[in-house]
Amino acid sequence: METDPTEAAEFRMMVELEERGLFHTAFHTPVVAIFAWDAMTGQFVAANAAAQTASGYSLRQLSKRHISDMVGPLPPKRLNRIVARLKRRRDQTVVFRLRHRDADGRFETSRIYLKYVSHKRATLVAHVQNVTRYQEARCAAQAAETALRTAIEALPDGFVLYDADDRLVICNQRYREIYASSAQVMRQGVTFREILQFGLKNGQYAEAIGREEDWLAERMAAHAELDGAVEQHLSDGQWLRIVERPIAGGGRVGLRIDITELKNNQALLEQYARTDYLTGLLNRRGLNERIGQLGQTLQSGERIAVFHVDLDKFKSINDAQGHDAGDFVLQHCAKILSDGSNDPQCVARVGGDEFIVLQKTRHDDKTVLAHAQGLIDTIAQPVTFRDRVCNISACIGIAFVDALHLENTRTALSAADLALNDARKAGCGSCRIFQTDMRQQAVAFIQMAQQIRTGLHRAEFEPFFQPQVNAVTQKIIGFEALIRWQHPKNGLVPAGKFLTTAERAGLMDSLDNIVMDRSCFALGQMLGWGLKNPKISINMSTTQLRDPNIGNRLLRYCDAYRIAPVNLRIELLESTLLDDRSDMIITNVHMLIGLGFDVELDDFGTGHAAIATLRQFSVSRIKIDRSLVENIDHDSGLQVITGAIIGLAGQLDVKVLAEGVETNAEQATLINLGCDCAQGYFHARPMPLLQLPAWIEGRDAA
Repeated sequence: METDPTEAAEFRMMVELEERGLFHTAFHTPVVAIFAWDAMTGQFVAANAAAQTASGYSLRQLSKRHISDMVGPLPPKRLNRIVARLKRRRDQTVVFRLRHRDADGRFETSRIYLKYVSHKRATLVAHVQNVTRYQEARCAAQAAETALRTAIEALPDGFVLYDADDRLVICNQRYREIYASSAQVMRQGVTFREILQFGLKNGQYAEAIGREEDWLAERMAAHAELDGAVEQHLSDGQWLRIVERPIAGGGRVGLRIDITELKNNQALLEQYARTDYLTGLLNRRGLNERIGQLGQTLQSGERIAVFHVDLDKFKSINDAQGHDAGDFVLQHCAKILSDGSNDPQCVARVGGDEFIVLQKTRHDDKTVLAHAQGLIDTIAQPVTFRDRVCNISACIGIAFVDALHLENTRTALSAADLALNDARKAGCGSCRIFQTDMRQQAVAFIQMAQQIRTGLHRAEFEPFFQPQVNAVTQKIIGFEALIRWQHPKNGLVPAGKFLTTAERAGLMDSLDNIVMDRSCFALGQMLGWGLKNPKISINMSTTQLRDPNIGNRLLRYCDAYRIAPVNLRIELLESTLLDDRSDMIITNVHMLIGLGFDVELDDFGTGHAAIATLRQFSVSRIKIDRSLVENIDHDSGLQVITGAIIGLAGQLDVKVLAEGVETNAEQATLINLGCDCAQGYFHARPMPLLQLPAWIEGRDAA
């Protein structure tokens, strides 16, 4: 049976070590290179695996080596002196260095720890350490540590490392700067709890003030469990994001990231989300939050007065003087409403020209109304912008929230809006307190508006045409288009029943388009019936007059039905020109006249008249309001007023037509006053287009 030489050499070495009393597990450590030689002869005895690797020899090769072969080029005499000294002082270890070449031909320095051991047989035991590699490794470790510390210090964020006992191992200067109040105790070995306690003592944590013990317990629990990020607010205003992770073997590593700027930006965005950019007041979102908060502070006997303020004629300022003037007026009104003398708890801008004022009060309704009227009077004072005077007014709707009905804070806002609608109906400068029937009216309005939308979708609206005649000759001089609603349940509904609702609901444009389209179509039909130069008057709303494309819209309808602009009369309310004047309206009126459309004033004489209007806009005809026609035959006062209007129009070469003529006596009186042209039930009621041919038959056109 053959024997493995290597195994045989290892066995002999183990036996030799046992005989010398050196057979110990420490000899076989894989980390330290250990050799053994006989102290008397210098012959090799043993070497562990690490020594074999370090020397580059196997046990068989080492067994042929003398100690001088291994520690050379140590001179023999010096080696003998070392061995002799070790024999004399057997408890001493001799350390010496040798410089030699390694297997690759490089010079290395080794440190040899040599000890004389005398158990059963005297032995020299050596521990060999490669100094060159150790120094290189130590230098590399030191360089790595320096680089790591430099990198930690270079971090823009605070860095900290705690050991398994939660004691500070290292932190960078940024960490100390962040926690400046507790930086002086940040020494290696101090616990995380001790650092927190010192910071609490110095009021470092804003969120802990007043609840220090609870906060400390919560923070320690979070620190022990945290494997992610949390936010922290310091007393100096800093906001931090704390990011921590557990590390192998226990301990935690963490970062402290300054997010103050991010938090400030978030707060700014939150402020913008609740604030009106122009006036600096709260917006509707901010108002909704504030009214709820304010309601929680009400005492017994107190209530919140909600003032919904709407500026009158604000759009005319924008149109006439520009948006800079409009912005100036809004800011001016915001200052008035926010004035401390008015004692508001909250002021918000909730629309283009609408504001909400919240005010806690113990006063009765009469006093609150007087206060609202005072606000209106202050707002109505003229304000100058760039040497131009801006006149503004306001309407106010008022509602209340008391301590017993805090759940109605949001409802109060809608109630104030309903009261504002009632104030608007009463005219500029009015204020109203919410009444329960206003909500019923609002519900009716919503239902009516929805019915109008449905009617538009189902094509239930059409213009009826009321003839206009020369009362003396009985010749046809034209027609007025009056919108009617063929309601599926209510039958024929006149314009007075739905136009106000349509205007408030923003549906007038759709109705106006129907009137323009059907009127132009009717003119085309009349030409086909042989009527010479037929004319139809259509009412034009303020919304239409503000449209910069109104001229092109009308021309497209004329082209579509092959009629001339002269066949279409544009009726304007004089209040539109006087009370809501804007550059765009003035421009459009002159533009329509220039395109060949006749312009006439409707409801003339109702208190808005200005002679300058007739001259400025080249009005071709005025229509005397029915209030000046009804019972004129036995009202001398009406005869004087109406006669003056007719005489003035004649001197200005402006034609006159009387509306609402219902009796022969009224017509005769008007003829005597010089007004031949008339429109009213005495001559004909409004009728659909299909009935016109029968009525026209046998009548001449003027």
